[in-house]
Amino acid sequence: MDGDKSRIDEIRKRLYSRDKSRLDGAGRRTLRSSKYNVSGSWKKPAKKPVFSSGSRKRGSFLKGFLIFSIAFFVIAIGFSSIYFFGGSNIVSSDNIDIEIKGPTSIAGGEVLELQLTIINRNNVEIQLADLIIEYPDGTRTADDIGKELPRFREGIGSIRSGEKVKKTVKAVLFGEENSSKDIALTIEYRVKGSNAIFFTEKTYPIILSSSPLGIAVRSVEETVSGQDVTITVTAISNATTVIKDALMVAEYPFGFVFDSATPKPTSGNSVWDLGDLAPEEDVVIKINGRIDGQDGEERVFRFSGGVKSPTDESKLATTFSTVLTDILIKRPFLAVEVALNSDTSEEYIAEAGERIRADITWTNNLSTKITNAEIEVRLGGSFDKSSVSVVNGFFRSLDSTIVWNQTTSRELESINAGESGRLAFTFSPLDVSDLGAIKQPVVTVDVSAAGTRISENDVPARIESTAEKLVRVSSGLLLNSRILRLSSSLSNSGPFPPKADKETTYTSVWTVTNSSNQISNGSVSANLPPYVRFVGIVSPSSEKVTYNPVGGIVTWELGDIAAGVGNTTSPREVAFQLALTPSLSQVGTAPVLMGAQTIRGFDQFTETTIQSTNKALTTNLETESGFNRDNAVVGE
Repeated sequence: MDGDKSRIDEIRKRLYSRDKSRLDGAGRRTLRSSKYNVSGSWKKPAKKPVFSSGSRKRGSFLKGFLIFSIAFFVIAIGFSSIYFFGGSNIVSSDNIDIEIKGPTSIAGGEVLELQLTIINRNNVEIQLADLIIEYPDGTRTADDIGKELPRFREGIGSIRSGEKVKKTVKAVLFGEENSSKDIALTIEYRVKGSNAIFFTEKTYPIILSSSPLGIAVRSVEETVSGQDVTITVTAISNATTVIKDALMVAEYPFGFVFDSATPKPTSGNSVWDLGDLAPEEDVVIKINGRIDGQDGEERVFRFSGGVKSPTDESKLATTFSTVLTDILIKRPFLAVEVALNSDTSEEYIAEAGERIRADITWTNNLSTKITNAEIEVRLGGSFDKSSVSVVNGFFRSLDSTIVWNQTTSRELESINAGESGRLAFTFSPLDVSDLGAIKQPVVTVDVSAAGTRISENDVPARIESTAEKLVRVSSGLLLNSRILRLSSSLSNSGPFPPKADKETTYTSVWTVTNSSNQISNGSVSANLPPYVRFVGIVSPSSEKVTYNPVGGIVTWELGDIAAGVGNTTSPREVAFQLALTPSLSQVGTAPVLMGAQTIRGFDQFTETTIQSTNKALTTNLETESGFNRDNAVVGE
């Protein structure tokens, strides 16, 4: 142990000694450079690596499997291409054609007929084929227009290769005018050996050239805020068949205050049930109200017509037509309003010769005074000049103008801000006897107001405002009724004068005249007493005169009565025979042969029903020439 320690100390001394001799010849040596030859690129080893025989066999197997997979994939693609594109037994939807022949446009409500040809261009048969047609909303069946037809399906069966199947389908389309509709046609089918369902689709576009339900709106274009307005809406059937469950719906703008309507709405104040409309039948609706708003504002009304929903009778299931109408609100500086017999609506319906009172209300809507105001009314049309009467004004018959100014009415000299007043006059349309050959007579009432105001620059400025009123004159539909005995065209019999418990016959003659407007649905009716019998002899026999024993009502159905009947053309006349059998209680009296007779009809110009009533007729035949009043009294 001590020897090892001494050896280590000796080595340490030698290591740190400055005496080179103590290194035992192990001094520093001179370094020599060595040179090595390095190639500029990699070289393949002289010998290939050596693998074992097991590794070589595994690589050959993988290489063969890869080659086999690629070959199998190529062969599969080839067979698939031949299968799909060779066309031997392949069914493609592109080879199922649907040819459609039909119109490109049709009127709404008319029957649409489509000729369909289904062609199988595949090389194999298709089976269990169905034709499916999806119609647009509002379509109805051709056989029953009241039945909806949203979808149609019909089985076709099998279609052989190259076979054509022809079908005809019919439907009735409804919708808005000039709207485009699409009809979707689908062929569903199966192929042999498969449960899958294949299909081919085609769309047939068509345009509705007209709406089955037309809507016309008549109203003022401008109005004053707060002033009453009347909007007339006419719905008319353009369809060739009955439109069932027709409905009209109005949408009012902000600021419109509904007052009334004729006929009354069936739901709320904006829905009208029009019922079933026959071809060319129309319904007229008049809506009264007022519009509130600022000067220059516009109010838009929307009216839609169609078929009501089966689930909500106040809503449309299908809209046939929609019409918009707008009214501009104006606030004139000097406003004038006209009322005819207290009616402030735009139009007034008057009878021929009726006395009409006109009230003109004026108002200064400015915040300043108006001076030297003048109000004029110009009358035009079929009125009687001699009937005009003016209060505090002057009627200038030369040009049919009524004038009020500061000379005739001192209140017009100066009108303060917000001040209002009233002027009045009366007039009458021409009487029936004076209308002559005039058709659809009207009277126009045009009011103009003017005055001077001081502008902001203290410069006088002329201001003006106007108002219009139209009077439609109803036709003079008149009935002349009389009883004849001696001068009758029919042969009468029985005691004359009449005797108790004995039957005596008379002839009733009704004569109808009509002045100026076309009348539709005209009729005359009267009530016969229990002791008077309707014999049934009518002349001419072409006239439709009927008798209802329940109530004893005899009716003459006139139908349409042209304007000018009894004036420019011959009157309508009918004669029929009555039989009187008086009782002992009627001895010494002149019994009633016919109760009051009423004639009525619809005036197509004024769009109102007009009627008049004649008094009852007795055995006192005052109108018959040569009649002796003694023959009117019943004897024993």
